[in-house]
Amino acid sequence: MVRSLVIDVSAYQPQATYYSFWEKWKARGIRGAIIKLSESTYWRNQYGAGQIAAAKHIGLKVSGYHFSRFIGDGNRARLEANTAIATANTMGLEHGSALVLDYEERAGYQSANTLAAIIFCNAVKQAGFIPVFYSYSGMRDLWDYEAIYKATGAKLWIASYPTMAGVTQPDYEYFPAISTHTDAWQFSSNAWGEQIDISVDFTGVFTMSEKVTSGGNLDSVRFDDNKLIVSGWFASEQAQGKPYAYAIITNEQGNQEYGRTQVNITSRPDVPKVYPDIPNGANSGFNASFDYTNQMKGQKLHLIFRYTDDAAGNGNFADYVSLLDLTKSAANLDNIDTVVFSNKLQVSGWFASDMSLGLNYCYLILYDVTNKCEVQRIKYEPVQRDDVKKAYPAIFNSNLSGFSGQFDYSPSLIGRQLQVIARYSDNEQGEGNHIDYWFNPIKGPTMPVLDGKSETEVLVHEFSATKAENNLISLKFK
Repeated sequence: MVRSLVIDVSAYQPQATYYSFWEKWKARGIRGAIIKLSESTYWRNQYGAGQIAAAKHIGLKVSGYHFSRFIGDGNRARLEANTAIATANTMGLEHGSALVLDYEERAGYQSANTLAAIIFCNAVKQAGFIPVFYSYSGMRDLWDYEAIYKATGAKLWIASYPTMAGVTQPDYEYFPAISTHTDAWQFSSNAWGEQIDISVDFTGVFTMSEKVTSGGNLDSVRFDDNKLIVSGWFASEQAQGKPYAYAIITNEQGNQEYGRTQVNITSRPDVPKVYPDIPNGANSGFNASFDYTNQMKGQKLHLIFRYTDDAAGNGNFADYVSLLDLTKSAANLDNIDTVVFSNKLQVSGWFASDMSLGLNYCYLILYDVTNKCEVQRIKYEPVQRDDVKKAYPAIFNSNLSGFSGQFDYSPSLIGRQLQVIARYSDNEQGEGNHIDYWFNPIKGPTMPVLDGKSETEVLVHEFSATKAENNLISLKFK
């Protein structure tokens, strides 16, 4: 087992831009450097490029890390991953190097934190870096590393300090046994008493060149009517001699299968450019289509891409596993207006949800927040929203998610806290099994008033006008 030492630095060590800094640490036995590159989406290490260049000049293996702030927000995780990747490329971190997700915020829930970490690590891997997950041993209840490893293959770098005193070597009596996959242990923040983080590298992820001989990625998930369509790539040295390729969907525990289809392998000339040591990476693409069923909806599933020597998809096999999230919803209230001539509250927008399969009745509900009661519900027929489908292809029925409707609007509702609810239901009256989206509360708007100065244009079928008192005109519309 390789047990080389590695240190990590950030903007707190501007002296790490000098060769002399790394020469001193190399003389002490350090064989790797991990440089802080970025934090959240707004901060980049101003010394990062110089620190990378100096460590490389001295002959150390260089890796990078990103300090996260996204907690359990998957969309934010994607944005932060893009920041980390762009920064790594700009600062000269070589492809094939480790790029670490530094996860230290003591907040959120395990399931959401884990999924967000998976999103980050998969983005890093797709960009050509080796994903590594870093955190403290005391935070193990805030993430599930085994799930992260299963979905992304991310290495594990764990921090646990037996002492805050200056040290030069790890005390293995205090090794944090978090996982059998542990690749590195940060055992002190005070190497040689100089307030520098130091780690021991067990597998060479930070201290020696490592050939990547297996890899894959789930590139896209989209819906086409009731079909769930996935695509990506997978190649592995373990796939040799296994001519049959399958895509399989199971529950998260892997003990219930929801779909299996044999696939044809397609050309992926981009893969060997990033992973030249993976056998047959140039022919590793896959596309698969599954019927979207009620068993799948509302679940987080595993998508398995498999090479096997068995025509039925069993036998001896090599798998690549990704997480498939079918719990997604998204919506927007595009417009809300009062209609003066008919005392109506006009609303329009869209609502799409993976959980809407089989819920064929669509309703809009006006809710009185102040009095905690429903004011009115109206049935609507969903309309085509190609813009939503383009933005959210991985959400079921996003192409047919538009809504528009008019609530009766009385003067008693003006100024009240109101809320619009969009609903899919399996019941004709809008009850039964249903999935809702509650839009942000609004203050009931005032009705427009004709003040004798402004102009108002309306479209009507018929109208009549008669003279009223005080030189006013009375208009009637149909």
